Amino acid sequence: MSEIMLIIRREFLERVRSKAFVIGTVLFPVLMLAMFLLPMLLDRGGSERHIVLVDEAPGTVGEQFVTNLKGPAESREDNVYTIERAEGTLAELQSDLTARVLGEEIDGYVVLPPDVLSSNTMIYRARSIASFRVVADIRRAGSRAVQAERLQLAGLDGAQVAAIIRPVDVSEARVTATGDEGGGAMSTFFVVYIMAFLIYFMVVFYGASVLRSVLEEKTNRIAEVMVSSVKASHLMMGKIIGVGAAALLQVALWGAMVALALTQSDLLMQRFNVSPEVFRAISLPLPVAAAFLAFFILGFLFFSSLFAALGAAVNSEQEAQSLQMIVVLPLLVPLLFLTAITNEPFGTASRVLGLLPLTSALAMPMRMGSAPIPAGEVLLSLVLLAGAVAVVAWLAGKIYRIGILSTGKKP
Repeated sequence: MSEIMLIIRREFLERVRSKAFVIGTVLFPVLMLAMFLLPMLLDRGGSERHIVLVDEAPGTVGEQFVTNLKGPAESREDNVYTIERAEGTLAELQSDLTARVLGEEIDGYVVLPPDVLSSNTMIYRARSIASFRVVADIRRAGSRAVQAERLQLAGLDGAQVAAIIRPVDVSEARVTATGDEGGGAMSTFFVVYIMAFLIYFMVVFYGASVLRSVLEEKTNRIAEVMVSSVKASHLMMGKIIGVGAAALLQVALWGAMVALALTQSDLLMQRFNVSPEVFRAISLPLPVAAAFLAFFILGFLFFSSLFAALGAAVNSEQEAQSLQMIVVLPLLVPLLFLTAITNEPFGTASRVLGLLPLTSALAMPMRMGSAPIPAGEVLLSLVLLAGAVAVVAWLAGKIYRIGILSTGKKP
């Protein structure tokens, strides 16, 4: 046992002290934060748009359109509009408006045709129509203006109709043995997706690190010297556990950074005009969090053993790269079935994927994030995965021993 501890310590310190570990620990969350915040920063301020309105519509459609488009920020996508009302028809003004658009004097023009109430169609022409926010603002303003005019012609009060057709909110909660648990469907899906991606990323990244380490020691004949004083199975298990400990440390550091960021969630949400309730709705029940940790550890040991066996079985990095996909493919299966698992956590496919050791490391936490899975199923999945770890580790140890002692030969 002391031999394994020495190997674990060596592998752990070798990775923790590396520049790649330090840079990855700091840079990865910074990049993730930048990917999340930069689009919000770029879109937050909106932009100023100079729009010409050609109003041929009956009644007060044009006036209401202008009012809606220049209304409060919550009714538009943060763009600021300058509306210039043109006198005349589209046939009379089109050539001049086109020239002004091409000359960048105006951003575009909107036409409310005479039959807009019956045709339900308005016209928007601009240099660029790729801005979904601007198109959404114009569509929303036009729709509300036309609806208000129709209600007025029908003798109906717009406020009363709006109150009647107001949509119903759904209060979502899972029913468990201990009572209702909060958290909406989208928040649960978001958390499950992020955690599944984290497990996949860490297993693939650090599993490949185990493979490269085994292959390097085998290629440089270092392992032959080590095996003379340490059992091959101990050497391999020490390597896997040491690398796994480094992975857990990195995840823990990332988790601490996320927890620190969440302490300022209200400030961040206020800064970007997002309701704090959005963040508060994102939750992960403690049993699910514990399951993620257990399945992460066992899944890492299982796939790292496969990666180590692959590294011992090949003689070059080119061979290893061509065969890595065989190990990675089982990890992709739960991700491909992510929607099916979250929508039908008690379906046959979800149950099978949650029990198979090749897929359970991702599939079972996905199921637990979507519904309260019976404890017996979770324990059975953990036992099967732990048993698979023991079997694969034993087989990998045999392959490892034969592989490192066979010069230029495949075991």
